Amino acid sequence: MRSRIYSIVINVAFLGILAGIFYLQILRWPLYHTLAKNNHIRLIPFPGLRGTIYDRNGLAMVDNRLSFDVVIIPQEVENSDKTYGGLANTLGISKSRVESIVKKEYIAPFAPITIAGDVDKDLAFSIEERKQELPGVLVLPRTIRWYIYGERAAHVIGYLGLINKAELDRLGDYGYSVSDLVGRSGIEKEYDRYLKGEDGGMQLEVDASGRLVRILGSKNQKKGRDITLTIDAKLQAYTADCLEGKRASAVVMDPRTGDILAMASSPSFDPNVFIEPGKNDVISGYMISSSTPMLNRTINGQYPPGSIFKVILSLAGLETKKVSKHTTFVCSGTYFLGKREFDCWKLTGHGPQDMGDALTHSCNVYFYNLGRKLGPDVISDYAQRLGLNKPTGIDLSGEYGGLIPNPAWKKANRGQNWYEGETINFSIGQGDVLVTPLQMTEVAAIFAAEGSAPRPHLIKKIGDTEVTAQKPRIIPMSNDAVKFIKSAMVNVVESDTGTGQRARIPGMKIAAKTGTAQAPRGDPHAWFMGFAPADDPKLAFVVMVENGGHGGVAAADIAKKIIEFTKDNTDLLK
Repeated sequence: MRSRIYSIVINVAFLGILAGIFYLQILRWPLYHTLAKNNHIRLIPFPGLRGTIYDRNGLAMVDNRLSFDVVIIPQEVENSDKTYGGLANTLGISKSRVESIVKKEYIAPFAPITIAGDVDKDLAFSIEERKQELPGVLVLPRTIRWYIYGERAAHVIGYLGLINKAELDRLGDYGYSVSDLVGRSGIEKEYDRYLKGEDGGMQLEVDASGRLVRILGSKNQKKGRDITLTIDAKLQAYTADCLEGKRASAVVMDPRTGDILAMASSPSFDPNVFIEPGKNDVISGYMISSSTPMLNRTINGQYPPGSIFKVILSLAGLETKKVSKHTTFVCSGTYFLGKREFDCWKLTGHGPQDMGDALTHSCNVYFYNLGRKLGPDVISDYAQRLGLNKPTGIDLSGEYGGLIPNPAWKKANRGQNWYEGETINFSIGQGDVLVTPLQMTEVAAIFAAEGSAPRPHLIKKIGDTEVTAQKPRIIPMSNDAVKFIKSAMVNVVESDTGTGQRARIPGMKIAAKTGTAQAPRGDPHAWFMGFAPADDPKLAFVVMVENGGHGGVAAADIAKKIIEFTKDNTDLLK
């Protein structure tokens, strides 16, 4: 009886073993086959290089520089205590720090573990010379993004950041992977799909211990497409230097083509820190700073334009024939609307002023009178004809459009009626009106080109392919009107009583308009807008200094420096 029980138990156990074998070998074979295959196949990625970004003259503004990483190959370390200790002394860190990194980053015996990234070249050579003393320690060359002009071109070029989950879900089918860096702003963001390289890699076979057996295959990485900008790198750097220490922006554009030659915003940031290890504190400082260094003031800064807006009223007055260039108003220093007083900036008054005088002297009282003759709807209409109240369409994302108010806008947005006092303020670029420096650069270009409105753009070539600029908009305006306004803008600089005479450059006539716009807090914003040379415009420009005071001083001084530098150090005025 007992032997029979033993026999049953043995048979049941044997059937259980057979069932287990059947389950593992037959039912679970696909899973374990895949795991085994994956366990002896390793992929070593070779990231593709991003394309180089050049200026209009072929100077590299962003490239991929050679750097050196100190790594450990675990399977080649003979004595971990000796190797880790020697490497720690060389790098100036603790041995426990090396051990911690190895433990945390370990993947496979053959896979390199980075102990220190982007080390100094001399240190890299020193470690290479000690290879016999430090078996398993290697110095591997690596390329990283290098922003050659740093803060000076940051708002144009942009910066990179690690791809996030939402972006990976959207871009995974286009060759993006979890470790990719993608453009976060500027050209890096707008043209990421062109700049991005194609990854390569090696497929390796390893044994059960994870040691390399053989190379199964490899694929070379490919560099992304190079991009050539319309920017002149030397002018860009100098323009940025002129703004240092201020909250300001400056744009220089070719009024014939819309090529952006320089675009600077201050304060700025260094895009290199976003790809350097251990810079989180610096990045956090950028993000929370009250000076907003990450803000591109040329396209995202919205300000009241002040007196540079007067060129638009002059055009509207001449085109609608509400006034002529000879129409005269007397400025006593004060304008009365009922019991309310509106002052001219010159408290003693300018006396009798025709339109040319009023532009030259920036007489507020003249434009109070003109604004009331035109009315807010006509002023708004002409401002919008010249491109205000909407983005210019430059090839950078996130551009703001400003605000050009009128009675309908106020009623729809505030449920209030428009008052005559608002027309007074509107007439000198104050009140609710807001513009960006880039928008006003386009306005300057329109007067320079006498009605042709080029679309501002930054890209000249992608790879070897020329990028064709969009045809300019044609804004109907009479030759007499635009030529008269241009001549008055020349007098702003050339006349001994002009508000922009500090920008005068011997041997070159500059057409310009100053602006001193009241700000919500602090001193007024300083504006200087114009084009040069006045008789054959090759540059349209705007300088805006937040709380800079008088436009004829702070902004005009900067504009003069930029134009002089352009004349003496570039071919742009030849």
